[in-house]
Amino acid sequence: CWGKIHKPGEAKNGCMVNGKLYPFGHIERTEDCYTCTCSRGGVNCCSLFHTPIGYDKENCKVVFNKKRCNYDVVQKDDPSKHCTVYSRV
Repeated sequence: CWGKIHKPGEAKNGCMVNGKLYPFGHIERTEDCYTCTCSRGGVNCCSLFHTPIGYDKENCKVVFNKKRCNYDVVQKDDPSKHCTVYSRV
């Protein structure tokens, strides 16, 4: 998670998150897969995804799936086959 405090007068029409203006209130999902709360005082966001750390790094690779807001772990030599993930953070 991360947050940003707005300077006085900075947030007139909403909050900027990664270059896009979002309206005040709860933001269910940004284009970059975050959920945020936007107010005149600042913005707080948390990711909707968890990064895989426990998997076969020699034979598998991590690919971000923007449609599902999650990481897929697939075989390097055949990306159509998924790998087992033992832990995420």
